[in-house]
Amino acid sequence: MSQFSYQQKQAWAGLKKKPGFIAAIVATMGTTLGALLCVLTLAYVLIAKPLPYPDQEQLFQVNSVFSNNKGERVGNAFTYPGLIHMYDNQTVFSEAALLYASEDVLINSLNQPTLEVLFVTPEYFKLVDAPMALGRSFEETEAKDKNNPVGIISYQTWQQQFAGDENILGKKMDFSGNSFSIVGVLAQEFIEPELYETGVTTHVFLPWDYNQSGPRLRTSWGNINISQMYIGKLTSPMTVSQINQTLTTLVNDKWQEEVTSVEFFKGWSIAMDTKSFKTEILGDSQRTVYLLLAGVIGLVLIACANIANLFISRTAEQQRQLAIRAAVGANKKHLFSTIFAETNLLMLFSVGVALVISSGGFYMMQQLLAQQLPRVGELSINWFTLSCAVIIALSLALFFARLSTRMINYKALNSTLQSSGKGTGIQVSQGIRKLLIISQVTIVTTLVFINISLFQDAKKSIDQPLGYNTANLSTLSLSISATTTPPEAERIPVMNEVRQKLLELPQIVAINQSSAPLNSFNLNAQISVATNERFVVNTKFIDQHYFNMIGQTLLEGDNFTAADVKDDNAVMIVNTEFAQALAPEGSAIGQQISFGGDQAATIIGIVKGTLYPGQAEQPMQAYRPGSQASTVMTLRIADGQELTREQAVAVLKEVTTQYTVFDLVKMDERLNEMLFTQYTTAVTSAVLAVLTIVLSAIGLYGILSYSTQMRGFEIGTRMAIGAKGRDLIKLIVGENSSSIAIGIIVSMMILLGIYIGFNEELAGYFSLQLVPVFVVTIVLISLIALFACYWPLRQFINHPAIHSLRGSE
Repeated sequence: MSQFSYQQKQAWAGLKKKPGFIAAIVATMGTTLGALLCVLTLAYVLIAKPLPYPDQEQLFQVNSVFSNNKGERVGNAFTYPGLIHMYDNQTVFSEAALLYASEDVLINSLNQPTLEVLFVTPEYFKLVDAPMALGRSFEETEAKDKNNPVGIISYQTWQQQFAGDENILGKKMDFSGNSFSIVGVLAQEFIEPELYETGVTTHVFLPWDYNQSGPRLRTSWGNINISQMYIGKLTSPMTVSQINQTLTTLVNDKWQEEVTSVEFFKGWSIAMDTKSFKTEILGDSQRTVYLLLAGVIGLVLIACANIANLFISRTAEQQRQLAIRAAVGANKKHLFSTIFAETNLLMLFSVGVALVISSGGFYMMQQLLAQQLPRVGELSINWFTLSCAVIIALSLALFFARLSTRMINYKALNSTLQSSGKGTGIQVSQGIRKLLIISQVTIVTTLVFINISLFQDAKKSIDQPLGYNTANLSTLSLSISATTTPPEAERIPVMNEVRQKLLELPQIVAINQSSAPLNSFNLNAQISVATNERFVVNTKFIDQHYFNMIGQTLLEGDNFTAADVKDDNAVMIVNTEFAQALAPEGSAIGQQISFGGDQAATIIGIVKGTLYPGQAEQPMQAYRPGSQASTVMTLRIADGQELTREQAVAVLKEVTTQYTVFDLVKMDERLNEMLFTQYTTAVTSAVLAVLTIVLSAIGLYGILSYSTQMRGFEIGTRMAIGAKGRDLIKLIVGENSSSIAIGIIVSMMILLGIYIGFNEELAGYFSLQLVPVFVVTIVLISLIALFACYWPLRQFINHPAIHSLRGSE
């Protein structure tokens, strides 16, 4: 240990004389290794780390898949009675729970916040082993059909909404006219399974009986709701296939029996799709992790190549010291230990910086990627991060020490000492130089092409026309604060007055009583009266101002009138895709669409279709007259103005206390949220591409500069016998062009291998349109290589030959 300490002290004594050398290595390796540790920890959490629930391998979520008479999947959700039938009659799971995700306004709070609410049966808390900070979880008294109005709040809700009140148990929470007594507070360390939506954290847990499904939905076998979920614990030795088969028979047979008289559902079926908790929670996030890992590893490899150049130069600079050590008896092992002491110190410094950077990276991920990647809240420096840091530090220290030692010609060190180091400096073999060039070109070509491709795809999604405008639009949603919804006749005058009061505000330009274009459509079953063909269509209820306000183009026919909305006339407007499906060779105007029973509407207009951000294919869409009692409005705000939630609450209180503000969202902000993944991809890929190019340019310059310096005498000799600058440039470029070409060919083989191995996953990214991208990438790399070949030659070309000959003595 004393020998090790002595070598470390000697290494530090030598290194501290070279602060620039230390800064270059620690900054480069610290930054790249910080990114690597960050992504490695993310990969561990998402792929290898067990879920924080007991018997996680026995926990499953069951999904319900609807298929039409053509075998096409048309929906992925439960009917309410079908879900209850499965819960009451299944024999597969030893324990099972019902979940219903929603939002509601906490009415008896001063600021009336909208909170995330999860309605559950008592088994939920046992299945996920939820620890309590105060009180208890739900018991049999809160089981289905018990109608016991109690609630449990999260630790964060306890702190933020109730100021950590120690006497919180027994206090009331009012939601939608019901008053719930708080019986428990979840512990701070509880990690909620992200089964419904990534990044959404539940604030309040309420008994299943109080979920927001209305009386009609609770008895309807023809309507589905994506908010409903089913989870269970499997203790029997059944496979997923056997679970699906058993539950499908149970649910589908009952469903077929209930809808046998409904013509629309002839030939339709329901199938259960069971997934483990881990599969359901992770989704396709592993693909994102692999892409991040590939990009960061590429950067680390380029950084390693650059650092290798610095260590090569450092070793060449130390030749006299190494010669003295050899002269007094140091063998190759001793010289390796001397160099390893330096590389070890530098890598430990780099890893220290990397840990600090990775901590910042975890925070950034938790702030920015919580909605895109699951489990990011669990990211922190843990044993895995520290283990990776130590292993990486030692591995790189050994690699750089080994690389530097291989440069040393031990037998030549003695002659180096005798000649005072003139003309006999340590040199890197031509093979190593070529290998470094090939590796640099291969990595940079591959990474730059991939990042440019990802950037191009993300930018295409961002720039894609959606078919409507969002500028200066906000959506206002109201919720009823009573247990029952007032009749439509009572709601209409209230909503008319609310709308009128809002229009009196100076910042409100116009209002339409419809949900905004970024809000979801409803899936409705529809039948063409003329052909009896059945469709499942995205449907939205709107008023006569909707299309004009959002800028959606009416291509043919008429818009709705005020009378259509007021009298609920049986008319509808469809988009071009639905119109084409209804009338492939003519016009859909005048055709009638049935909604079951005696309900039918006549198509009076055709509009240009709209897309959600990031959506590629245009769906079939239909629009029907909305109701004047609707509690959802889209507002056009004056330029430079804003409507705050407080202002909306104040207006509402002037009119009625039956309603509360559920949500107020700017459409531009909502659009940016929906495009967050694309923005993140674009920025990340652009930054990675630039970093890759910069690091590669530095690396190639370092390699070729070193190579040129070592040939100073040869270059001087060639100039002395008449070689011109262009001849020297041609010589250096010609000698290195083969290595550059090999690097490009290897990168092409790697890209081809990736495409063949992941053809289905990458089908949306790779196409003939990327050929120009690859050409641009090759041109860019070639220009960097040419610069790296030319720039080190300038010091020779711009001076007389005698300058090069003297400098090589």
